[in-house]
Amino acid sequence: MSDFATRLAQRMNRYGPLCAGIDPSAATLAKCGLPDSAEGALEFGKLILRSADYELAVIKPQSAFFERFGSAGMKAIEELAALARAKEVPLLLDVKRGDIDSTADAYAHAYFHPSSPIRVDAITLSPYLGVAALKSSFELAAKHACGIFVVVRSSNPEGEALQTARMADGRRVWEALCAAISDFNRALSAGPIGPIGAVVGATCTDAGAVVAALPRSFILSPGIGAQGATMEDCRVRLAPARGRILPNVSRELIAGGSSAAAIGATIRRLNSEARGLLA
Repeated sequence: MSDFATRLAQRMNRYGPLCAGIDPSAATLAKCGLPDSAEGALEFGKLILRSADYELAVIKPQSAFFERFGSAGMKAIEELAALARAKEVPLLLDVKRGDIDSTADAYAHAYFHPSSPIRVDAITLSPYLGVAALKSSFELAAKHACGIFVVVRSSNPEGEALQTARMADGRRVWEALCAAISDFNRALSAGPIGPIGAVVGATCTDAGAVVAALPRSFILSPGIGAQGATMEDCRVRLAPARGRILPNVSRELIAGGSSAAAIGATIRRLNSEARGLLA
């Protein structure tokens, strides 16, 4: 199997760079006429995939909306991951895990090892227990041809103070994270883009400087739609990362209607707009 960066680049070039977020909140399930249950969450994920005819660069289920249903919710994630794998659609699970030593290894094993029932293509990680503590997770992801997206500059305003704080050496926290991620990518891959991507919000006015410091990373960019940013904001603010940007849209997917036809039309429109991020 080819490495994660290669697979993702191929999907982006073929189908467009849109990342379809799958967030089965109670409100979203109600709008789609689905039960607020693990079964409803799974059906919503299947609806997004079917509506797009499985022609997506990547899907990003938010794990919390499945975990709220307990073991049944975890089973739904497993089934959605198996379906995506069968259709060759990369699945990025938004879990924002972050830990140290053996615990970090266990998380990585759970999401990346071929024997794991919840094996996915990539996950999100939080680096705020120390990015060096994620080293084994990075290595296991690369070993199993998977990827990781590290939260560097998130779209929520509450994260700004921490992420832009100055360290003792004068660098901002995000600058230190970018340097470490770039070092790991150089060590883990000889290709132009490595397995370690970054989350950089389209709402961040400093996003251009952030992504310029991540030349070997794919950029997952949330904040489009309900949080106020547009595809044009993404294009302008993240200009140094053209060709590497995955604009994430979640609630906006059903803004034009919740039928398969309406969602499909919305996804095609958004992907058409997002193609401007590839050039």
